[in-house]
Amino acid sequence: MSEQSELIWKRACGNGPATPGAGDTALMAVLTFHGLVMNAGVLYAIDCLTAGECEAAKHGYRTFGFGNIAGVIGAGQAAKAQGLDLTVLEETLEDAYAAIIDDAVLMQAFEAHHTRHPSAYAPATSS
Repeated sequence: MSEQSELIWKRACGNGPATPGAGDTALMAVLTFHGLVMNAGVLYAIDCLTAGECEAAKHGYRTFGFGNIAGVIGAGQAAKAQGLDLTVLEETLEDAYAAIIDDAVLMQAFEAHHTRHPSAYAPATSS
């Protein structure tokens, strides 16, 4: 990862920039959702976040080329809204999420996006 990308990634793991660009906003939403998934699963992440935060996460995943993850989130939201049995669905969602993305894949997608669209991110400094 380039030094600039690494600084942006680390900043997104914290409070983010004072004036975030669209890429910063997408990255922060994805990292928030992904962190919750890694701790306790897709349905847990959906439970913890507001509908608006889930929408931001879906948008973020699409930004980085993971529209299929947005679909996984949407399926979880729809199942919860319909009151379906989540015990079976949970394993399906976990398997779908894990088959698509992990930390390394997410980092690579972010770096590729940052390389193609540097103006989508607020400048990062090492100080």
